[in-house]
Amino acid sequence: MSSDFIENLVVQTQNGDADAFGELYSVYAKDMYRFALYYTGSRFLAEDAVSDAALFAFEKIGQLKKKSAFKPWLFKILFNCCKKQQREKALSLQRAELSLADELPESGGQLEALEVKTALAALEREEREVILLSFIGGYSSGEIGKMLSMKGGSVRSKKSRAVAKLREMMR
Repeated sequence: MSSDFIENLVVQTQNGDADAFGELYSVYAKDMYRFALYYTGSRFLAEDAVSDAALFAFEKIGQLKKKSAFKPWLFKILFNCCKKQQREKALSLQRAELSLADELPESGGQLEALEVKTALAALEREEREVILLSFIGGYSSGEIGKMLSMKGGSVRSKKSRAVAKLREMMR
């Protein structure tokens, strides 16, 4: 999708066109769900987080000043909704692994998906957040730093260590 198309949909939504927001949502829904699924480890929590984020974004889109910042703004909302879901409903790793194995995108087999989920779960919380925001959310180190109240260099360092840990675990 072109940035002009997205910006046009944002303007239409800000002018009260709910169908335009539906189009915006359809552009990002799959990535939002994947992000939330990896973050929460539960399809139920992921679905709730995506729903909450979409509703909040629809209600607050009038406050978005920079139309070109829609995606980062949306994913920041989603990130916060995921954190809220985890605070409200703690799940055990074992239960999350069982429900996640058949829900991951079809980029590999179920065994590989389970290995990735297990490896991600073994990372420290901040490392996991940096990895998910970087690789699934598509954020830069600077953007992640703002979200997590860290310096960009710290984000890059955590990302580097986390990637090294994941490589080691996935051998």
